[in-house]
Amino acid sequence: MGGKPSHPELLDWLAIWFRDEARGSLKQLHRLIVTSATYRQSSTVVGRASPRAHIPSEQSSSRVSPHQLDQENRLLSHMNRTRLDAEQVRDAILQISDCLDLRMGGPSDIQFDLQPGIHVTPKVDYSKFDVDSPAARRRSVYRFLFRTLPDPFMDALDCPAGDQLTPVRNASVTVQQALAMWNNAFVAHYAERFAARLESLAKRREEQITLAYELAMSRPPTPTESAELAAYAEKHGMANLCRLILNSNEFMFVN
Repeated sequence: MGGKPSHPELLDWLAIWFRDEARGSLKQLHRLIVTSATYRQSSTVVGRASPRAHIPSEQSSSRVSPHQLDQENRLLSHMNRTRLDAEQVRDAILQISDCLDLRMGGPSDIQFDLQPGIHVTPKVDYSKFDVDSPAARRRSVYRFLFRTLPDPFMDALDCPAGDQLTPVRNASVTVQQALAMWNNAFVAHYAERFAARLESLAKRREEQITLAYELAMSRPPTPTESAELAAYAEKHGMANLCRLILNSNEFMFVN
């Protein structure tokens, strides 16, 4: 679009390296990029300018964060936060509830109720599908896609329809997503399974909450979080607490 590149020297160096060292190998170029320090940064916005941000010295200040100087993050001071894909959200819910079926290969699993239609097109009803059935626990890559009638839950999470070419996925944040993650039968059921797993592994409420965070967030809760979650679980039960965790930004987004 006529805009200047943010890192022209880096592009020049990569072009020469790609030509002379990688000998035109895209695989080596991809490996170089994804194993670089910049690519592997977290989404945490540091409090002072990072050397990798390449912020001009006259603009640098210990009192101004890179986010304030570069709000669109064109200088790559941190990773942009991205939401998990629809399939990743679904599989992560199954994984932490200890229900994910890791079988490889085989036919696709139909995750909707299928009945004969009046004409050629059958009747497809996702609401009548048993979310506790073995077919519901397969990895999302093995879902049977009915191209013209996508799964409403997956559709809300920006999963592309099977009848469209989608070179780049949307990554929206909408009210429909929040409603789906809170009210969908699949989420509600496996929140209960998650709670049952926690109660089988730990007896004390504090231990259950710590284990829930370690499984869902890969970290223990802070003392404040632990106290607030314990009060919530006491009032609403562990299943609703697990559903609350599944709806948190830390679970839904890659940090």
